[in-house]
Amino acid sequence: MICPNCAHDNPEGRKYCRACAKELVPETAPATARVPAAPAAPGLISAPVAADPKLNTLAVASLVCGFLALMVPFGLAAVVFGHLSRGQIARSRGREKGSGIAFAGLILGYGQLAVFGVILLALLGFVQDIRRHINNANPNTRAALLERIAHGDPNEVTPAKSARHQEAAIQALQLIRAKETQYIAEHPEEGYACQMYQVGFDPGGDTPLNMLFRESDYDTKFFRCGLVPGAAPGTLLLPPMYLIISVPRSAGNPADAPAFCLDQVNGIERYDDEEWRDAIGVIAASHSDPCPLTGKHID
Repeated sequence: MICPNCAHDNPEGRKYCRACAKELVPETAPATARVPAAPAAPGLISAPVAADPKLNTLAVASLVCGFLALMVPFGLAAVVFGHLSRGQIARSRGREKGSGIAFAGLILGYGQLAVFGVILLALLGFVQDIRRHINNANPNTRAALLERIAHGDPNEVTPAKSARHQEAAIQALQLIRAKETQYIAEHPEEGYACQMYQVGFDPGGDTPLNMLFRESDYDTKFFRCGLVPGAAPGTLLLPPMYLIISVPRSAGNPADAPAFCLDQVNGIERYDDEEWRDAIGVIAASHSDPCPLTGKHID
């Protein structure tokens, strides 16, 4: 029997080594008492840990939506799915994985929301800047800007815009007619007003007639005005007269837009394209006749 301490060869059956006198056969160590496992706390169920945890579906959905975060709904969905998946993974006690994937989806989603937040703030600032410029602008410029915002490109001719122009031209002629009636009542010896400024037009102001002229996109002017000359030399025939024509501008009206004629006798006459060609010849050839009644009478 070899001594484990000094390697001396001893006869079988000896308890102690002849050389070092140490025990040859060690005493058997007493068996360790088995300690019973502590009972689980009431209400807690210990779930076995799965050997291969599965990937959380919402985490994958969060990452996919994060890659599509340039579109607003997907960015918001990435944030919602990311938070839901991380909560499910934490409660699974190791049965699910994918927390890192969900975190990546959250980063992409929140990044998208931050970018759109900056864009929204910039847009609000731009709108406020436009409003400030509109409020500080000249009244004519402000009216033009508001017209562009309300009705789009002013250079685009549409049926609705043409109808608005015609209505504004008619209202301008009606206002001139009322001003002429007032003017001759105040100046009977002079007759009717023969200048636009005498009936309310102010080139540098913002009068009602100015606004109607601007909105109508029509050229309106006196064609004839004053006392009617008589047959005999040096004599005059009363009453005085005026004749005003209103012709659409080609830039803001269609080619077939109507023209208008106003006089003190018949009021306003509307002429379509073919009718106006005939009417303008009659108007140009006469010195005293009112508007030809070959169109449609307005009032």
